[in-house]
Amino acid sequence: MESSSKIIFSFENSQNPPDLDQVGSKTRNLFLASKKGFKIPRSFCITTEAYKKFIEHNNLYSIIDLEIFKKPLEEMRWEEMWDASLRIRSAFLKSEIPLEIQSEIIKQIKEFGDELKFSVRSSSPAEDSKKNSFAGIHESYTNVQGIDKILESIKLVWASLWSDRAILYREELELDSLKSSIAVLIQIMEKQPVSGLAFSKDPTGSVNNLIIEVVGGYLSNLVDNIQVGEKWVVQRDNHNIIQHIQPEETKKLKLSLLNLEELEYIITQTKKIEDAFGFSADIEWTGKSENFTVLQVRPITSIEDSNEERKWYLTLTPNFERLKQLSDKVEKDLIPKLENEGKRLALEKPQGMEKDLLATKIKERAKIYFKWKKIYWDDFIPFAHGIRNFGTYYNDLVKPTNPYEFMEILKTDDLLASERNRQFKSLSLLLKNDQALNSKIEYLINNQIKDKELLIALDELNQSRTSLEFVHIFKSLLKNHLDLMYENRSFKDHPELILRNIWELSKKKPEINPEIENEPQINNEKQIKELNLENSLEDETHKISTNKNQKKLYLDKLYSVAGESRRAEVNEVLRIGKLSWKLRDDDNILLGKLENQLLIFLNQGCEILINEGRMESKEDLILEDWETIYNGLLDFDHSPVSIKKKKMESKNKLKTNFKPRQLTGQPSSPGIVSGLARIINSFDDFYKLKSGEILVCDAIQPQMTFLVSLASGIVERRGGMLVHSSIIAREMGIPAVNGISKATKLINDGDLVTVNGYLGLVVIGEPEFELERSS
Repeated sequence: MESSSKIIFSFENSQNPPDLDQVGSKTRNLFLASKKGFKIPRSFCITTEAYKKFIEHNNLYSIIDLEIFKKPLEEMRWEEMWDASLRIRSAFLKSEIPLEIQSEIIKQIKEFGDELKFSVRSSSPAEDSKKNSFAGIHESYTNVQGIDKILESIKLVWASLWSDRAILYREELELDSLKSSIAVLIQIMEKQPVSGLAFSKDPTGSVNNLIIEVVGGYLSNLVDNIQVGEKWVVQRDNHNIIQHIQPEETKKLKLSLLNLEELEYIITQTKKIEDAFGFSADIEWTGKSENFTVLQVRPITSIEDSNEERKWYLTLTPNFERLKQLSDKVEKDLIPKLENEGKRLALEKPQGMEKDLLATKIKERAKIYFKWKKIYWDDFIPFAHGIRNFGTYYNDLVKPTNPYEFMEILKTDDLLASERNRQFKSLSLLLKNDQALNSKIEYLINNQIKDKELLIALDELNQSRTSLEFVHIFKSLLKNHLDLMYENRSFKDHPELILRNIWELSKKKPEINPEIENEPQINNEKQIKELNLENSLEDETHKISTNKNQKKLYLDKLYSVAGESRRAEVNEVLRIGKLSWKLRDDDNILLGKLENQLLIFLNQGCEILINEGRMESKEDLILEDWETIYNGLLDFDHSPVSIKKKKMESKNKLKTNFKPRQLTGQPSSPGIVSGLARIINSFDDFYKLKSGEILVCDAIQPQMTFLVSLASGIVERRGGMLVHSSIIAREMGIPAVNGISKATKLINDGDLVTVNGYLGLVVIGEPEFELERSS
């Protein structure tokens, strides 16, 4: 490499093409474009050697190894990868660039003019080959000004090598993450009236066409979806315009960003670049006519490979402009419609309907549910990135010691699940404070009174003020919050499960403050009631007060670091983060109500077919079977109806003599607790969970979070700091560890386990201090 330093590749001082492993494809292709006679911005590259020195100087390999390789990547969920990436990003930001590297970078910037604005772009050796395109995978930053901002942007580009989407994409391509490295391309921002993209062959249509897209100003306006581009589809051989698509604003004004002569120049340059490089080219450019400047050249991989998986990764991390669009759409349009749809469908009951009408209603519900399920994946799932966007924004500015500090700002009690859980708690307190009512509820549970008989029995309870209040709240809970399904069974149809959960919750002992000496003796029922209510109120008041203080502290810190000039920006990022936090839980519950309404009608259809002797069982029924039931109800030949037996994942224990002593996962909620394990694999297992046990499961879904309040600790196979169980556990102060592979197979029902939510460890068997004490 012809350069004064292995750290910097200078375009101006080099004659021969740089080593791909040192500068990456983006830099190498841009250098080749300049040597082939095409105009490029003044640029230099910070090589992969600088990245390696930065990593070694700050001992970051050990952090990367701990976060990414503590368990096989194929066993890590996307949420776990995001968590690991956030912690790595925070570590990179808090690390210092070695002085020898800083001085080289500053020297180059000052030669160009440090008052200028720069783009800071990734240039990985694995990027932009003929086989693979990493477009959108690694970070790039534009309009960066000032040495400090440039150095920080460089660290963020380096950190993006370990973003969740980069890790996922490398895994898909079977690339070795341990051998990955990244260079950084620094370019002066070219201020031109127009910028755009050019594809020498149409990546999605006919290879006989080429595509030109244009926006006013910087190219980032187009790639970040800030502006809608003007687009031309042109025949390659004769340059005839096949299609010209204009944004509404330019169409109304009858203006075009390029005249025919300017368009012809760009078409010609695009074909020349293709000929010079010998591949179908995807080109980023800026400037008209003789000011036409090449910003990037890469092969068009999508002609041969559509990279659908990579596109999916990118939908999970929409940029801020897309998040703003989604926030209005989700909050003002989709959620109100989804909520109203659920309420409307709940008003209809299938009992007594004629078969043809029932079939029509099943079809209607299926159409509604699957429409909303698609909306859930297209809009709700990407909008959940609003939380992560705020977290990244907060950490980049504040650089906190705890990378999850931002979550305290987003916390809210205004969730559907929180409202439901408050009703559970209210009912448990009523039982705790009325021993007579408690005994009657215990009798109903022990005698296994179920379904409608249970509701009748509750109505026949002694009509005391407490029992009337209890029954009223209980029925409201069933109606308004438990119109949900799990494993194709509705919670609303199983009031005995809900009653058992509330009764178990009432058995939790009040916490006595160990700091208070000479705790008064509790001698009668009145004192017990007063203590229960007092502790509960004090607990809630303390939590609310603590949360408000923490939230204000962290928010003040964010506003202070951002400065008054960025206050509006902070408010907008925060607004979207808070909305995303609330809706990430609520959307699951609201969609669950539609799911349940379809299930209720499907079950009624199955009952009719079973009674007619045309169907053996509905045991394997899933919502996708709706068409089979629909056709069966309308079949006047009364042919047999069957649903395919579904392959269920084996929930048996692993066939091995090996009994692990310690399991490693992610510390999702702090604290240490020991207790008996209760494995939750199915709906029927919900009945077995007792107060104070350790809840061990595959994944806690939003509709089943009411179980968490019973547990003293949680162990979960699914991982992530932002999954439902993590958030609920931290709010309730319950130690939790998630991301434990095969948790429900390695731990047995009834095992004594210790959950260490500080270190992310689960110990099976007697904890060490007990073993030492007994010996």
